[in-house]
Amino acid sequence: MKTKPLSFLLCAICFMLFFSCSKDDAGSVGGSQSEFGEVGNTIDWTVGQFGITGASMTVTALENGVSTLTCSGTASSSTYVDILRAVPTERFPGTVNITGNTVQATVNAKITDEGMQVVFNNGSKLTLVNYNASVGDKYSATVGGVTLQNEVVQRSTEDDYFWGGMLIKVITVKYTSHAPGINYVEHYYNHKWGLVGLAVYFEDGSVKYAGCAC
Repeated sequence: MKTKPLSFLLCAICFMLFFSCSKDDAGSVGGSQSEFGEVGNTIDWTVGQFGITGASMTVTALENGVSTLTCSGTASSSTYVDILRAVPTERFPGTVNITGNTVQATVNAKITDEGMQVVFNNGSKLTLVNYNASVGDKYSATVGGVTLQNEVVQRSTEDDYFWGGMLIKVITVKYTSHAPGINYVEHYYNHKWGLVGLAVYFEDGSVKYAGCAC
């Protein structure tokens, strides 16, 4: 059993903000089951810049190629919890429960050696990354008449992203925000390690990062 770095509570927020939707263009992710989506895998990640403590995440189920990831964390500020509360929970790809500033959630995702998708409760899917993607590839979805879109904006041609004490290649995927206070989010993926980090760009010009403590 292996562990991998993943900023998942923030990812859960991003999923609710950017992918709470019906499917317009889910893309396609094939390939073989990734070990990171297998039952029992514990996923380590750091979100210290967001003031989240007690973070944990474990794969608790795998059925028909869809992993259920159970995660929890407590925020020192209600800011991020309030963002979660503002989004209808029935549109979350799993379940979410909030008590005070503590969030407990399950997220359903297809995790293969070719990419990652979130799987919504109605069975629709949206691709987060395809490791064969090219710069300019886009995936879109519609929420309440508003088109949400993520786009591959950069793909490394050499090892240029520092992670885990080494340099690796990454695919940068940009998620445009319709949430108050957030302009967009960039996720960084590696074909071997999956999601290795993210950056949240706020309207006030600040940027906060999550991912591996290197």
